Amino acid sequence: MLCGRFWRLVKPFQGEERGEEVVMPGAHLRAMREADAIAGLRRIDRLSLAIDSISHGLLELAWSTRCVCCELPHALLCRDCEEALPRIAAESACPRCGAPFGAVACTECWTADGQVPRPFASARCALEFNDASAKLILAYKDGGERALAPILARLLVEALEPELLESSDRLAYVPASSQALRRRGFDHMERIACEVSTLTRLERVDLLAANSRFDQRELSREERAENMAEAFELLEGIDELPRRVLLIDDVFTTGATLTAATEVLLAGGVERVDVGAICRVW
Repeated sequence: MLCGRFWRLVKPFQGEERGEEVVMPGAHLRAMREADAIAGLRRIDRLSLAIDSISHGLLELAWSTRCVCCELPHALLCRDCEEALPRIAAESACPRCGAPFGAVACTECWTADGQVPRPFASARCALEFNDASAKLILAYKDGGERALAPILARLLVEALEPELLESSDRLAYVPASSQALRRRGFDHMERIACEVSTLTRLERVDLLAANSRFDQRELSREERAENMAEAFELLEGIDELPRRVLLIDDVFTTGATLTAATEVLLAGGVERVDVGAICRVW
């Protein structure tokens, strides 16, 4: 078959014969070689495109974008899972700590020892901390899903009253410790604060620096409070502090972190601090 194809190409350009040997003119031979080379490159190009297509399909099968809650493909948080998130209704939440159903009598703010002191003026939280919301937070903070920042910021902004946003002068955030920065490679709340600022047009400012501390997640209420002692300080070089600050964090558990950060701001000269958190443990 190959010999036949070669002969059909060669026959129109036959030169003088030497016995059975065909002598090809030089120009025609070069043209044939160039045509063969071009055809070969086109075959390689088509093969390369096919390999790229197959590779992309295999990568999408192996690492496609999936919902962090249900793992269905195509979105980091699918519509069904977002609608099922346990949102905290503002009208029934405690205005002092953001706990669900604490508007009338909050068990988080009142204990056998009396009312729990809160240095911040109010607290608003977006979601109850359950399996689904925990997956969101952990996937963002420790799972490398940084594209969740705009989604988490939007959920928080939806929970903040317009009056609170309008009355706040600046937006601040609880900074990550140096240990967390080294472990994660980014400050998770700084990124969310940037997104919240974009959504609300409330100017973000860096006010706090974090000192070394232990991870709060495995500590008791008493240990959390002790761990937060001197956990924050004002950044150096701040000429003037805003009068009213909206301070945000990812999770409000006992309030120890937000309490410590608020106390530093108030001691530095801020008149009022309101706090917001994406999730509320209660």
